[in-house]
Amino acid sequence: MDFMVNMLFSILIAFGITFVAAKIIIPLLRKAKAGQHVRDDGPQTHLVKEGTPTMGGIIMLIGIVATSFIFSSGDIRYTVFAVVTVLAFSVIGFLDDGLKLFKKRSLGLRAWQKIVLQLVAAAVVACLAYFWLDIKTVLIPIAGTEWQLGAGFIPFTMFVLIAMVNSVNLTDGLDGLATGITLINSATFILIFIFSVLGAALISPEIQADMSNMTMFAAAVLGTCIAFLCFNAYPAKVFMGDTGSFLLGAALTAMGIATEMQLFLPIMGFMFVLSAISVIIQVGSFKLRGKRVFRMAPLHHHFELAGVPETKVVSGYMAATMLLSVGGLLFFFA
Repeated sequence: MDFMVNMLFSILIAFGITFVAAKIIIPLLRKAKAGQHVRDDGPQTHLVKEGTPTMGGIIMLIGIVATSFIFSSGDIRYTVFAVVTVLAFSVIGFLDDGLKLFKKRSLGLRAWQKIVLQLVAAAVVACLAYFWLDIKTVLIPIAGTEWQLGAGFIPFTMFVLIAMVNSVNLTDGLDGLATGITLINSATFILIFIFSVLGAALISPEIQADMSNMTMFAAAVLGTCIAFLCFNAYPAKVFMGDTGSFLLGAALTAMGIATEMQLFLPIMGFMFVLSAISVIIQVGSFKLRGKRVFRMAPLHHHFELAGVPETKVVSGYMAATMLLSVGGLLFFFA
């Protein structure tokens, strides 16, 4: 009973901290002229967003980190692991955002700089999971079996982490899109963690405590996303920037690693994956055939240019994510 109460309070406190932080930080970002530079070759409807404060990921980071530690208890290794994961990638995103603002252009870190930093961060996170948390297996959806990876767990987890972070980053192109999808995915993970806690009560108090702390982390992400959506939904008063999109991708992957459910992430977060796939198809088609498959990539911009209102694209993606998350839950119970 106390566990469920703490989880609900975690959501509420994360919401409160994030909401207050947004009220304080957004005016500061405006004053610092930390405005978004909109691409000239993007949808023309986005030109009105020029100058909207960005780097809002800082706001989310405050809510998630503070709440996670407030409600963690006992052995907090899993909490530290999750927080280190989001901090590592938030810093990379912050550097990228900072360069964009400083140079007044839409590109920040060079591609090779970004991938090198992500590889280093991913290696640290994967090694922490493997050596410190002693996680060496991955659950296989539908089959209901574990994949014993051994040392192969490290490169596999690095790949999943980098792929997820960049997929969320590519999806962050419409008001409230990445926030809304993450909100649904984190709510799904809360349910998974709750059942993990209940199941662990019959097996191991240690596992129960670990999953309890991860529940509080997922609840902090959920509460933070709800609060941030108040400012990030159309018409957005603030953008999360790479600071936020990298943070959210890392947060979801940390939840997947903690439950050995990395292979479930492409299912529940398929709308993120779809953004990455659409970019790969677009670039590959143009280089090989000299023709584009979509009006613009990622896919959500294709729908925009096809005349679908931005709000409908976002609501459609969120509805699809709800169905995919239900599918992920069914695979988890299987």
